[in-house]
Amino acid sequence: MREPVIFLIEDDEDTRLLFKEILKKNGYKVLLAMDEADALERVGFGHLAVDLILVDLVGKSTAEMLKTGRRIRRSAKLDVPLVTIAGEHHDNLRGKNIQIGENDYVVYLEYGEELFDLLSSLTKGSASEKPGLKNNSSPLAYSHFHRTTE
Repeated sequence: MREPVIFLIEDDEDTRLLFKEILKKNGYKVLLAMDEADALERVGFGHLAVDLILVDLVGKSTAEMLKTGRRIRRSAKLDVPLVTIAGEHHDNLRGKNIQIGENDYVVYLEYGEELFDLLSSLTKGSASEKPGLKNNSSPLAYSHFHRTTE
């Protein structure tokens, strides 16, 4: 079985590199973009062979990240899931994945397990079945990725 490919759009360099390392260690191939312009340049106006688009952009609202991801998906002529990581949210949402529309999802990080469970289910991969990922709060600790937008 081939590794699922995730197109990560992440504007923070440290977070982008950490995400890439963690995703690769958990069975995913990763294509990177720094922002929407970089992502659109990488996809051109043709096809990109990815299984999922993951967007995390500092200072953008969840709605803005969804719009960004949808523009990238449309430009790449893809029919793949779009996952965004919410920056600010109420404590009652922490640790939840919410489906918005037919193929769009918002993750409210707590420990990262919820993100990997969603990625695994959307890519039909086995990443969440790998030893050490389930019930392990360290891979994507909430404090590493939760950023406020001020």
